[in-house]
Amino acid sequence: MRVDNYMSHAPITIRDDMDYWKAFGIMKERNLHHIPVVNERSEVVGILTRNDMKIAAMHFREVTVEVSEVMHSPVVTISPGELLSEATKQMIDNRIGGLPVLDTDGKLVGILTETDLHRALIDQLGNETRRVLESG
Repeated sequence: MRVDNYMSHAPITIRDDMDYWKAFGIMKERNLHHIPVVNERSEVVGILTRNDMKIAAMHFREVTVEVSEVMHSPVVTISPGELLSEATKQMIDNRIGGLPVLDTDGKLVGILTETDLHRALIDQLGNETRRVLESG
């Protein structure tokens, strides 16, 4: 099972110079928990999480702050051809819930989140259950 089989393709991104309140609005409106952050050249420079937004809201209540000041950077990424087991290991080792997926040119092609890993687990468990029922 590979990353590209379960990642979300063409994820929504935000710019690193965007006001974090605007970013919060996008995340809330789209019900996103992780959002890749790109610079003016569309290079992935970080990732913003809903938890980052909550912390920022406590510290910067009425101040204009750019996303670059509250995002996680450097960002841990993965390639589309990697195994889901490697992605899961990276997420556990780094204590993160989402991985931007970059192709060999460094272009963002997707995002893999804990929810995607749960879908993979459901598929795997379903396949095993069917095999057991068919053989028994």
